Amino acid sequence: MIATKSKTAFAAALLFLAAAVGGAGTALAQENTWSGESLALMVDQAQWKLGLLRVNAGFQLTNAGYDTDIYYGYGDGAEPDATLTAALPLQIILPISRKAVLDVTETPQYVFYLQTERERAWNNLLRARLHLALDRFYFRFEGGLDDIRRRLSPELNLNVRQKQSVVDGIALWQASRKTSFAFLYGLSRFEYGSSDLGLLDVAAVLDRDEQYLDALTFFQPTPRLRLHLDGQYGTYGFANPASRNRDARSYGLLGGFEFLPREGEAEDSRGVTGSVRLGFMRFDLRDAAMADESNFVGDALVSARLIRRTTLRLLLARSFQFSAFSGSTYYLSTRFGGGITRHFSRRASISYDVSVVRGSYPVTDPEPGLADDINYRYLLHDISLDFRLRRDLWLSLVGSLGRRTIGGEEVSRSRNFFGLNLFYGRRAGSVAVPVGGLSR
Repeated sequence: MIATKSKTAFAAALLFLAAAVGGAGTALAQENTWSGESLALMVDQAQWKLGLLRVNAGFQLTNAGYDTDIYYGYGDGAEPDATLTAALPLQIILPISRKAVLDVTETPQYVFYLQTERERAWNNLLRARLHLALDRFYFRFEGGLDDIRRRLSPELNLNVRQKQSVVDGIALWQASRKTSFAFLYGLSRFEYGSSDLGLLDVAAVLDRDEQYLDALTFFQPTPRLRLHLDGQYGTYGFANPASRNRDARSYGLLGGFEFLPREGEAEDSRGVTGSVRLGFMRFDLRDAAMADESNFVGDALVSARLIRRTTLRLLLARSFQFSAFSGSTYYLSTRFGGGITRHFSRRASISYDVSVVRGSYPVTDPEPGLADDINYRYLLHDISLDFRLRRDLWLSLVGSLGRRTIGGEEVSRSRNFFGLNLFYGRRAGSVAVPVGGLSR
């Protein structure tokens, strides 16, 4: 678990900065930027108001059900088990003044497997953010400490312990009613454990620091549409000297748009919603002997109401990822698909999604022929029956059918899941802020 001293010191530093900038006061922050307006809504819509404090809290069950193979074919045979993840998300919001708001979220989790005891795990996610909303400027300073055991990636679909420390900042200038500019900085440190099957030394290969710097321009011609252009520069430095040949830089240029829902608009009555970010990225490895690559990247999730109470959606996600295999360096991960949702009422709906996930590796990787052995393909079908049982209680009955194929194998490995998700309480509020290129 994350050290208590680190949490306390970080929270104290944010409180001191907030007090120094904002001063005392009880009014909510609401100014002339789109992020500042969103901040005011987050504060106002909190579940509980305790003096100056605003609190959102809940209880969450995720993937509570039966998994036909928790190792997705990596073991000697199928390993079925019953599993669930229980979490207690908590958000505390402190409006320090009209200009300054402190927002802290903490989510302890327990992952339970009925028979496979070695897969049981305690997780924790912590984020602390200081928001400053001025007349035409919005600033956010964020720090985070995550200690979670999760499925690493489509390339290595096994539970691996990941510790991530995050520091980032956002500066937004609302130049006019339609035009705004933003600068983003992010620094993340990733530290890994290993899978219980002991297949790979993930830490030796993937422990690293990542930094991103983004410059964005936004133009909002209508209340429902916001356009953006983003230039991103990233650096990647690996901890293990044996993995220093992976040290890299990235250069990205992406553009896109976002469809904005009307305030208070019901989900089943929306027209077109979602966002699109598409462009090109150059992945430049510092080692001259390693292969660089430039390629199309981006992400998109757009939903459109076809007829009354029926919504169609399309999705795309494509980005560079570092490989967990020591004989490789990076790969290009692509996911595409679509789905449909039918709303029976404002409290009940059914959804179906299908997607394809695949990886592609550079042909000049250090270990010739490895790409033919580890290249992956997935075909995924997901269905859910969703109910809002009361104002603060949601229930979803879910089913997932997955098929994974590796390299040139003719035999596919299947993994299916049937269960439920449940949430009781109020979900943590969030602020609409600029999002950088393809930062992970």
